[in-house]
Amino acid sequence: MKKLRLYRVKLLLPALLSLIVSVVTNAQKLPNVQQNSQRAPDNIKIDGKATEWDNKFQAYNKATEIFYTIANDDENIYLTIQVKNEDIINKIIDGGVSLIIQKPGKKKSSDNISVTYPAYDAPNNKSKLRFNLSNSGIPNADSLMLINNAKLDKNCKLIKLTGVAGTDSLISVYNLEGIKAASLFSTSKVYTLEISIALKYLDISTIGATKFAYHLLLNGATPLDWRHVNPRAPADGSAVTLEYMQDAIKKAVELDARISTPTDFWGEYTLAKK
Repeated sequence: MKKLRLYRVKLLLPALLSLIVSVVTNAQKLPNVQQNSQRAPDNIKIDGKATEWDNKFQAYNKATEIFYTIANDDENIYLTIQVKNEDIINKIIDGGVSLIIQKPGKKKSSDNISVTYPAYDAPNNKSKLRFNLSNSGIPNADSLMLINNAKLDKNCKLIKLTGVAGTDSLISVYNLEGIKAASLFSTSKVYTLEISIALKYLDISTIGATKFAYHLLLNGATPLDWRHVNPRAPADGSAVTLEYMQDAIKKAVELDARISTPTDFWGEYTLAKK
């Protein structure tokens, strides 16, 4: 039996290593900030899936650890983000991603338009949205995806807006304002987030080579209250020692600092014509 298991591991190892190398290589080949304009596909939908892009992206930003593409058609700007790291996924879901667009010719921050998703109407709502992407206690990847996506659907229903005249600061994802957002997990535990905003809010159009600056911000998760942290017992069933507790708390503090610290970058985008 042990020889059979070892044989299976040897068979799977090359495929696993190939997948890891592929992901790392893909990230290394992509620029840190998107360099080219992209015309959005005609079949684009804001549904938390990157199938229109064949799950391929224009940039991998090292500061934020996200793959992303910005695109446009004649009516909208589109942002698609994909994340494979569980810590960054939790950082985004808890604190939201903000796409901040500076209108051409405007210098004051008060003239910027900001779209944040997901957003929440009460801080306490966010404490429920830490995701564990391991299959522990769950039969398979399909079941895990369904559970996680049901949690997203239940909790991630709001978009926060600033700089859009006549629009409430918090709106439903089902709004009629021309601003959309959605996110989903895939069976491969990849998280995709999409946002679109109508060009009319930016006072720009595809007539002429219109360029604007954008700021992409991962706001950071809400820091944990360490008075209530209870590290898990060792997975191997060994006794919980003082040293184990100290090490577990140290790692938890480091992780919390990592996902609660905002990260961001700036870029420029020129609207693509037909």
